[in-house]
Amino acid sequence: MGPVRPPRARVKRGRHDAERVDLPSDLNALFPYIMKGRNDSIAYYPMTIEVENLLDHIERKAGTDQAITFFQAVLLALTKILRQRPALNRYIIGRRLYQRRDVVLGFIARRQLTEDSQETNVLVRIEPQDGRGRILEKIAGRVDQAKAGSVKQDDQIISALMRLPRGLLRVVVKLLEWWDFYLDTPSFLRGVDPLHCSAYIANVGSVGLGAPYHHLFEWGTCSLFITIGRIEPKVCVGPDGQPTVRRAVDLRIALDERIADGFYDARSLELFTRYLTDPTLLEEL
Repeated sequence: MGPVRPPRARVKRGRHDAERVDLPSDLNALFPYIMKGRNDSIAYYPMTIEVENLLDHIERKAGTDQAITFFQAVLLALTKILRQRPALNRYIIGRRLYQRRDVVLGFIARRQLTEDSQETNVLVRIEPQDGRGRILEKIAGRVDQAKAGSVKQDDQIISALMRLPRGLLRVVVKLLEWWDFYLDTPSFLRGVDPLHCSAYIANVGSVGLGAPYHHLFEWGTCSLFITIGRIEPKVCVGPDGQPTVRRAVDLRIALDERIADGFYDARSLELFTRYLTDPTLLEEL
């Protein structure tokens, strides 16, 4: 099933990564003025997804050219719903609503699996024409680049900013925030800043933690934050309606409710669950 186009809307002056669309002609049009920040507008969705079938699928594909990791499967499922449910791939900035052209995913990569290992941000831009193979190539390539230890552009920018005196740094950050709010993302941050993304994913389960609730960031344009907990046995309802123990994972999802209503969000997350419980649906994007 191919990507579903966003509902037709009158296109206005856009930004480098998105087109501006009209806000609804109801109370929702006032939301950016009533709820000025993302954390004023945050809605939390706790989810527990049974992943026995997905893990079996991953084990069967291991060592083949179709090999996939659990985290990659989550990213594929997320990409698919952001394409099919395009209102989730929107953001509000400057009190205006924008529809992204691409799916942009941000996450943390640890350079080594040790406590004192340095973490670095990864940003993956997935274009409409990218299929499953190309998406996995982009994810793997970005992760390999991050783990290689080379200094990335975002690291260089942060290092330069942190050399400034605190007072001047506050002024610079405020000016960049103002520029983003009223005009567009400054050119040197485009494709670099991990918080200018469709969704940010934190896989804390990879270090043995449960999924925490996480806030949205006021900086940037990220309207969706997902934390993934550890995989562990849980009591679930089996196909025969009886309780059974299956491997499951907890997710905590934070959404900016100004970009879509609760009913739309709920249907989208049902689809997300369906993709993770039936991995054959991830074979085509």
